[in-house]
Amino acid sequence: MNPDNVLKMLMASSVRYKVLLALSGGPKTLGEIHGMVGSTKSTISHALSDLMDERLITQDQNTKEYRLTNLGYMIFLQMRNLTETLEVIRKFEDFWLTHDIRGIPEELLIQVGDLKDSELHTITPEYLKLPHEIYMELVKTSKWIKGVSPILFSDYPEEFLNLAFGKEVDMEIITTTAVYEKLVELSPPEAVEKVRNLPNVRLYIIDENPRVAFTVTDKFLSLGLFLPDGTYDMMSDVVSTSERARNWGLELFEHYKRMARRVL
Repeated sequence: MNPDNVLKMLMASSVRYKVLLALSGGPKTLGEIHGMVGSTKSTISHALSDLMDERLITQDQNTKEYRLTNLGYMIFLQMRNLTETLEVIRKFEDFWLTHDIRGIPEELLIQVGDLKDSELHTITPEYLKLPHEIYMELVKTSKWIKGVSPILFSDYPEEFLNLAFGKEVDMEIITTTAVYEKLVELSPPEAVEKVRNLPNVRLYIIDENPRVAFTVTDKFLSLGLFLPDGTYDMMSDVVSTSERARNWGLELFEHYKRMARRVL
């Protein structure tokens, strides 16, 4: 297999990728592939021939079915990831262009296609509810919460204390030293002391601003970013309830947890 040839071949024709996509579900005959891809049989035959030349697919001489080789499956996974990543970049194009993405590590930017089922919650003339108001509504339905927050809304301390004491939601929160000090200041001293003894609450701090604010729970992922001037954009959140997005959020949380130290 020649990597340059494979890259040029797949990028030059969407039909070849669609053939790989069709075969990712298992062996198929030419007729079955035609039904899934939708191009002419002649075009599909040429695509099959090209893919076979690069040893990405093979044909069973008895059944006449085509199937992916191991190489083909590995290439398909990379192409799928690229396709989904480009879809997410296009879907939230203005969001990515106008925000600071340095708070998302490179390995998770590569996997940003996991957010393909997300929606951008933002203020519009027709819908004036703030993203953080939607966020709090979602949080109240969750059984566990993991989040990174270098920002603090005035209603957060009370709301999160209610969740910790009332519903006994399992919480792990990572914040900055400045926000932690403000959080303690806004909370009644007796409440802070009680939180120290709660097995379902763990609070961590990190020394530097992570440039990202997000929460992942058993229900959803909510992701917010900072603007280039260093201020947090309170008007835009990327939100998803999909399992893939939530797993992406968990990886992002673990990335910051490795840099944090526990204070509560």
